Amino acid sequence: MKLTTKWFLAFSTVLAISISGCSAVQGSNTSQSSTTKSAASSATSTSTTETAQTNSDLANLPFDLTKYPQNYTTLNQNVPIFVNGFKQTVAAAQKAKTTRAQTYFEGLDDLGRTQSVSAIVTYSIMHSHASSVRKRPAFPKTTKVAGEYADGVYNKNLQQWFGRSNNNRMVQLNGYRGYLYNKSHLLAWSLGGDMQTHNVILGTRAQNVGTNDQRNPGGMAYTETLTRNYLSSHQDDAVAYQVIPVYVGQELVPRGTHVLVQSINNPSQFQANVWVFNTQSGVTINYNNGSFQLNGE
Repeated sequence: MKLTTKWFLAFSTVLAISISGCSAVQGSNTSQSSTTKSAASSATSTSTTETAQTNSDLANLPFDLTKYPQNYTTLNQNVPIFVNGFKQTVAAAQKAKTTRAQTYFEGLDDLGRTQSVSAIVTYSIMHSHASSVRKRPAFPKTTKVAGEYADGVYNKNLQQWFGRSNNNRMVQLNGYRGYLYNKSHLLAWSLGGDMQTHNVILGTRAQNVGTNDQRNPGGMAYTETLTRNYLSSHQDDAVAYQVIPVYVGQELVPRGTHVLVQSINNPSQFQANVWVFNTQSGVTINYNNGSFQLNGE
């Protein structure tokens, strides 16, 4: 696996927004203030824990709004199992108690789909991205993602998408009115992530923030909030954070994102293993190309 490494010395806040966060498998909005207890205890109080282990299992896990009201579920009793070279990176950092910030972007595959992002997140880098320190920049015009355009064409040489007919549009759903899709960060800006294509996917609003209830965060915002809260109260620690978008076959839009989180200095005190569904209640998504239809249309 070819990894593009980028070291971050500074940058925190905000959930991914925009108009419009991987592994290929063959074949309504919320935010709860979390304490510094294990993420496992927090997660199981609001979501069902599943036993699915492989990316194929996760991609085929049926979404049920009554079971997963915030578009996520915990896995493996919330114990993370990091993958690829990042597994060794985390083990070495935990053994040495090393809390140096670092980020690895796997980049895009041959189909132009964003792949995994892995990072060691520190309080310093999180604080440097706080809204009180710096304003989050807008997405560059070149940040376009797989599935965003109905007429999208991926240029492998430039590693960039081009298109004019956007799949995204405003929708009126139960409890939500707005654009269906966000450019959803894998590593949140608030955790030191950037605004480039290698760090975002085409995610539904619910995949990004659940029901957008600030007292009970959902979607990607769930683990992002847990991590920010933990680092705020454990400023000498660091957190290993890996996000893997999961695709089926040659589909351009991921079925979901697999989020793995664990403290460097206190692994059993703070950890999470979470699957975030890339779905939206009331909408049927064509994951092949990003088009969608409202149920009943």
